[in-house]
Amino acid sequence: MKDNLEIPIEVIKEICKQSEIWEINNPRVIAMFNNIFKCLKEDENLDVESKETLIYIVFSNLIIYSRYKIT
Repeated sequence: MKDNLEIPIEVIKEICKQSEIWEINNPRVIAMFNNIFKCLKEDENLDVESKETLIYIVFSNLIIYSRYKIT
């Protein structure tokens, strides 16, 4: 990662590929996550700490739902 606020699309793709769930391993979902990260990074109303926290929460959930069976 270039900084704490940037998740490269290649990383998003690799995480999504680990999922056996087609709803996650899907080009539209990858694009959606990429856009969410960009929007959070560029938001002018959030301070840096809030942006980092939100990005980490979204990123963590992407990892969790890509790798583990959630019931």
